[in-house]
Amino acid sequence: MKKSPYFSDLIKNYIDEVDDLVTDSEGKSVLQKRLNEKRREIDAILPMIEFSPEMVAVAFYGAFDFNSTEVMQQVVLSEPGDSAFFAWSELESELTVSSWARPLIESSLKVDGGDAFLVTTAALEFMRGKDSASAPMRESEQEEDDENRDEDGMDDLNEAGADWLAEQGFDPLDR
Repeated sequence: MKKSPYFSDLIKNYIDEVDDLVTDSEGKSVLQKRLNEKRREIDAILPMIEFSPEMVAVAFYGAFDFNSTEVMQQVVLSEPGDSAFFAWSELESELTVSSWARPLIESSLKVDGGDAFLVTTAALEFMRGKDSASAPMRESEQEEDDENRDEDGMDDLNEAGADWLAEQGFDPLDR
């Protein structure tokens, strides 16, 4: 899918942010729990839209269904500040918004930049669902990949991790 430079950079960060929320340090699925935390904290994290909109946008994960692929493609090709960049009031009529997301939208519209942030968020969600190259793995696919990783690959990864820790000043692990 073609994207403006703005969205090409931002979607990578957004997918990384979503991936970070999927599992905890023990590999357990915690996506819904973490999304609910972000949603409860929306007012506290909204100031971040100025410098890291993707970190706030994840609160809207799964919030939108898209009525027009063509309209969303226009959004993805534009950038905030462009004449082609939609206002939220224009774009909203092209979306079906989950009822749980309405309070998050209202909060977003109260802050400076909230309108453009919501358009950006809808575009990120559109790209996440439509662009297979940028879609995060489903949790079951990640587990399969982990199970299928050959032992040599894990040894290399463990060695690289130990080397990095040693470079940071930590005692090397026994190998």
